[in-house]
Amino acid sequence: MDKIKTEFQENKAKYFVAKVNNVAALIKCITDQQWACKNRQNPPHPVDILAEAFSSSKVYIIYSVINNHGWHGFAEMTSTPAPQKDGTFSTDLSEKDATKSGPESGNSPWHYFSVKWHVNFTDFGEQCLTSKLTEALICSDGEHTMSVNKCRNWQELDTQTGEKICHLISDFREELVEKQSKKENKKMEQAPQPFYEDTTESIVETWNRIVSKVEVELGRVILACPFGSQRYNLQTANSDTDMFIVYQAKTSDMLGFHPPKQTIKNSEGQLCDYTIHEVHRYCELLLAGDARCVETLFLDNHFLIRALPVWRQLADGKQLFLNKACLDKYLRDAHGSKGTKLLLSWCAEHEKDNCPLSPKMCKLLYIIVRLLQNARELVAGHTLQVYRRDDSQERRELMAIRAGSLPIQQARDIVNKYVGLIDAGHDCVADNREEVERYLTHWLLTLRHADFNL
Repeated sequence: MDKIKTEFQENKAKYFVAKVNNVAALIKCITDQQWACKNRQNPPHPVDILAEAFSSSKVYIIYSVINNHGWHGFAEMTSTPAPQKDGTFSTDLSEKDATKSGPESGNSPWHYFSVKWHVNFTDFGEQCLTSKLTEALICSDGEHTMSVNKCRNWQELDTQTGEKICHLISDFREELVEKQSKKENKKMEQAPQPFYEDTTESIVETWNRIVSKVEVELGRVILACPFGSQRYNLQTANSDTDMFIVYQAKTSDMLGFHPPKQTIKNSEGQLCDYTIHEVHRYCELLLAGDARCVETLFLDNHFLIRALPVWRQLADGKQLFLNKACLDKYLRDAHGSKGTKLLLSWCAEHEKDNCPLSPKMCKLLYIIVRLLQNARELVAGHTLQVYRRDDSQERRELMAIRAGSLPIQQARDIVNKYVGLIDAGHDCVADNREEVERYLTHWLLTLRHADFNL
């Protein structure tokens, strides 16, 4: 604060108000570090006023978005206004003037200049310093005296008033930063400790320790299996360790006043990714067609870390779960806003550049194709091949996608190939929710009944 005050005083800064049409225009100014002005129908023109001020002192622009009733930050001019050379500066950035000299001329060229932002609130949403805090500050246009809240575009403020508004803006930002910091600290203090602490153990030791911890603190583990790329035999040397565990809480605990958590996940930043479901939640997800849970029923026996006989009884009816609910989940994940919509949007933006997919888009395509491969097997009536064997065409295709940049058209062709195969058999997939619900209910109640004791 003192540094800003000293800078203003030593350089005899000048202050001007810039009216902005909307928040999007403000963000563009902050991003591009440029702003612009137009000539009025009659002089004095903003370009001349700003150029003269810039030649003799520091110039600060205080921004206010129309109809937002506040001040959105201030920036320092770093170049003299000049006509736009390439015509790329957006003409919707500066609000039309309405001074006694007449409105800005529609045929006047834009004069753009660079700015260096000192304070803005873009990282706090659409926050701004409310105009209620400045309604007592006065400015003049030469003939009339008014509140600064009624300033026109490019109206100059006296040094004391301009400095006061800049200090208020800076103070308000400091308040927001302090509140955000306190909120984040409170959130960290209230955050529960992670269920499992990371160690430097081997994968086998990690599995044994987390399974033992679940059984001691939550209930018996009826299923433990890999999650993520290991499940599909698509892992690389940099792949994470992903764990999926289903446990059965005691029936008396489930019926009591303090039932256990239904789902426990690793904290952000942990090296080991784990998802732990109580068996009731696991059944809910199976009923809803959650593809990741359905896939556990189709894993090869040698790939399971722990699988009790009761879980194998459930898996005996696995074909029931290859239904419309599961297919719809595969397709939602593949075609959603983080799936083919994002991929095709990227392709459309870069098609003219004739460039291959970026590494990020290759990874996205890899996930999309993996989902579509399983959806294709489902509509074909096949058993689900979760684990891609080393010599399979599906694995070769996925690893090739994951390894390198593909031409945009090839990416489209791969997606369209699977979509066509899925569409051809989509209507033949069973919608058997009631049958699946009866099956799961019987299995779950049998588990609870066998465990129940007071």
